[in-house]
Amino acid sequence: MKLSNQTKISIVAAACLLLLAISLKNILNVPAETLSRDIILYIFIYSLFGVLPSVKEELKSDNAKYWYLAIIITTLAIIGVYAL
Repeated sequence: MKLSNQTKISIVAAACLLLLAISLKNILNVPAETLSRDIILYIFIYSLFGVLPSVKEELKSDNAKYWYLAIIITTLAIIGVYAL
């Protein structure tokens, strides 16, 4: 069984969202009130990463790599904002 590119992108987005929540709470010690308020926005952003690639009829593996990169950069940018 081979996973489609959209499924792989969704898995990467879910893993990055989980990594984001863990790193913000445990590593950067963001208060729970702030994290619970902001995580709703992040869930929406990461769900868009799962939906937007399906707008195209055919998602080639080269295009999927750009989506992976966008998800990872977004995650690192959010962590960077909290680290400042």
